[in-house]
Amino acid sequence: MKLTKAVALTIAATGLGITGIIATPGNLTHAAAKSTLKTFPKAFRHNWYTSDGKRGNAMKVTAKTVAMRYDTNTEFTHFNLHAHKLPFPNNKNKYNGLWIYAKKQKKTIHIGLWNNSVTLPLEGSYRVKTKTYKNHKIKLLQEVSGGNVNATYYTTKKLAAHFNK
Repeated sequence: MKLTKAVALTIAATGLGITGIIATPGNLTHAAAKSTLKTFPKAFRHNWYTSDGKRGNAMKVTAKTVAMRYDTNTEFTHFNLHAHKLPFPNNKNKYNGLWIYAKKQKKTIHIGLWNNSVTLPLEGSYRVKTKTYKNHKIKLLQEVSGGNVNATYYTTKKLAAHFNK
């Protein structure tokens, strides 16, 4: 008799436990707000060139800074990466003009400028790909917009000159 009561009690408790789990509403706590990247991924950290010489587009990406050379300039402009929770506040213009942010978007990293009053020519979405050249895999950085590749950066000036003729 005691055994049947114990088995019945165990079955009832187990049944109530399962129904309690099924009947409870979903988790009501929200995940923490997403933020921009604190550092660039290691695959992005490199010197990237679109052509040889001193006048082509180039980017020097480190963990927390990007130095960009655009168009006919021979000097690099340095930008510091800053992390911030998303979405951005409306008073974003009060920050330093040389601060940039980076955020993941699908398989790309979007680089943008904090202060909208200044234009950043190399602002956009970038992804790192590999390509086979003379039986060796080489890394390349592609600027992507709407699924189309706008520009391709290579790790050396020689490779950039070869592919971007």
